[in-house]
Amino acid sequence: MSLGENTKLVPENIVYGETLEDYTLTVDYNLPPAKRAAQVPALGDPYPGDRYTAAQTAPWGYIVVQHDSATSHRTPDQGAYTTSVVYAKPKVPFASGITGLYEVYRRPETGRKGRYMGRRVFLAADANAESLALANLAELTPMFETGNWRYALLREKQIEHNWRVGIARIECVYDSYAEMGEVVHVNKGVLEIADSAEMVWNRCVVPGTKHRIDEIYWGDDGIRRQWVRVKGNNGWPLVTAASRIRAILTAPYCLSVRALVGHINKDNCPNMSAAAGTLWFKGMDTHVRPNSASTLYDALLYIAHNPAGWESETVAELQKYKIVKEEVEDSGEKVPTGSWVPDSETVTVEIPPVEIEAVFYEVDALLT
Repeated sequence: MSLGENTKLVPENIVYGETLEDYTLTVDYNLPPAKRAAQVPALGDPYPGDRYTAAQTAPWGYIVVQHDSATSHRTPDQGAYTTSVVYAKPKVPFASGITGLYEVYRRPETGRKGRYMGRRVFLAADANAESLALANLAELTPMFETGNWRYALLREKQIEHNWRVGIARIECVYDSYAEMGEVVHVNKGVLEIADSAEMVWNRCVVPGTKHRIDEIYWGDDGIRRQWVRVKGNNGWPLVTAASRIRAILTAPYCLSVRALVGHINKDNCPNMSAAAGTLWFKGMDTHVRPNSASTLYDALLYIAHNPAGWESETVAELQKYKIVKEEVEDSGEKVPTGSWVPDSETVTVEIPPVEIEAVFYEVDALLT
């Protein structure tokens, strides 16, 4: 910076100051009556004598952040312009330039009903601010890793370019409040319980045959046969109102959990206080989370819990029928007819429960 002709510093008016983010110098300059705009220090000009090296991409020392001019009423400078210039230097040590994010401000707050929120402010090189914010300040990351503010998730991000020459200011707003109630972490959720279920008969295929239970078919010997259930229910759970896990999921986690739909848990699920064989994963609904900076999904997982267990052994018996011939009178004539009656044949088979394939670790781990 070079000042105009006859412009002079007023040394007795230098004020040293400090804010949470900056060191400041407030300096007065006297300018001649014929003031020109070029004689006033420009925004971004460095403080005289506080130079920076050419290898740096921006002036990290004291630079002009504000200036105001007024007419002086003091002698011997009466009628001249007095320009008050504010220089500021960030407290972050940028002696060798700025390469990452530097946190300069953190303010945790609390609200009603256990609400946790707050703000954090970071500085970064202006050219890299957006890429650094995307890589290090992902949506829904917690304000703190531990403690109550781990529930305060990143909701809003504001990048102020050219906050200083070459420096951007990134302000992050955190809040535990969410549209989905107590859901506070990605790939974590809360359990909502409203269980009610009924068993619906499953007409499964009898092992070793191609016939279903209750299906009437003709045997190779021309005899009508049917497998009927004589023990157990071999039912299939039809859930009319299920327990729900409400969660925010990433795409890979969606696919991982979706693979469990239609199965029953093989092992205990301690987070749901459920024993093996008592949870039936009915299904899940997902949709892309609106207004999300990344691809996240709002998910509802439907699960029914039966403390007695969903599976039971089924025994089926093969019944054989035979035709009994009869003759009835029809308009004075005898007409042959017949009727099906059960014949004795005691063939039974045990039908094992539906194979339990799913291990509910993924679902159980969803709960916070």
